Amino acid sequence: MKELSKDELETYSRQIVLEDIGYEGQLKLSEARVCLAGLGGLGSNAALQLVGMGIGYLRIIDRDVVDRSNLHRQTLYDVNYLYYPKVEVAAKKLSQLNPNVNIEPIPISLNSDNAEEMIKDMDVVIDGLDNIETRYALNWACVKHRVPYVFGAAIALYGNVSTIIPKKTPCLECFIGGLTNSMLPTCRILGVHPSLPSIISSLEVSEAVRIILGKKPNLLNTLLYFDLKDLSFEKINISRRENCQVCGPNPKLTVKRKLIDEIRSKDEKRVYVINPRKNLGLIMEDLYSLIKDKGLSVRVKANLGITFYYNLKTTISMLKSGTMIIEGANDKEQVISLYEEFVVKGLNIPWSDID
Repeated sequence: MKELSKDELETYSRQIVLEDIGYEGQLKLSEARVCLAGLGGLGSNAALQLVGMGIGYLRIIDRDVVDRSNLHRQTLYDVNYLYYPKVEVAAKKLSQLNPNVNIEPIPISLNSDNAEEMIKDMDVVIDGLDNIETRYALNWACVKHRVPYVFGAAIALYGNVSTIIPKKTPCLECFIGGLTNSMLPTCRILGVHPSLPSIISSLEVSEAVRIILGKKPNLLNTLLYFDLKDLSFEKINISRRENCQVCGPNPKLTVKRKLIDEIRSKDEKRVYVINPRKNLGLIMEDLYSLIKDKGLSVRVKANLGITFYYNLKTTISMLKSGTMIIEGANDKEQVISLYEEFVVKGLNIPWSDID
């Protein structure tokens, strides 16, 4: 194990003095590899804590760009970074907080086709996601590769947390199985109190740190439910299902990647997201030149994404991974047409790499 530098000893002094961590525990944290899936309300708070604590390697995954509706609860972002890729802004700010942490930003839509790659070589995965189908893909990958997964969710005034140790505890589909995104409410519809994600994400970080330190997590075989309205916590005992489709005797993947996600808000505003089959690794300068050659106005030019105005109604954000976010498109047919214009034909990327 490496030795902590003088600066590191000072930075982590208030946690090294804790009996549960100590010097040896801090060394374990500095060598840990953590995957944080999602950088919204849960993920942005968790990222700050993990980096502040000195996690050695942090992989951050998110497919979104910063929106004004994020700012009241997603503490990594501000108005200066509207429409920038979240992972790019997060990596910049987190590195300023603690340059000793190796941060890997991945601007991609996590799904059933790439989840296994995203958790590769990780010691623990922390859930910062906002939909159940992506969580199922993540749960599948974690169970298959025996990577501990700390599940968390928050909406309106309530949230829950559980720690999943593959083959030892219930997996996500044992206790929350058989759902689809369309069956569940979203923050766009119900809202979320800004203090709630901080509470839930803090519990997630606490569980992840216990795993890294080799201590028994507090939420094994337990779903912790929290209600902000009356500040009540309830522990619910959960158990493995013998016939679980994911962690049972005949495991199978229960979700498939959707090429196009359609997201609607309460005011019926539509946002479409195209999720390529794999990370396309687009050359952003080529994309920028294409956009400018078409005479279109660029709002944000970042390293991992570009946001531009297609017309007065439509705004497009294109991430380096090939994920495209379109606000104001009429329908899925137009979305496909736009993707063909800028990626398939514009950048000569074959459809076989996309779908």
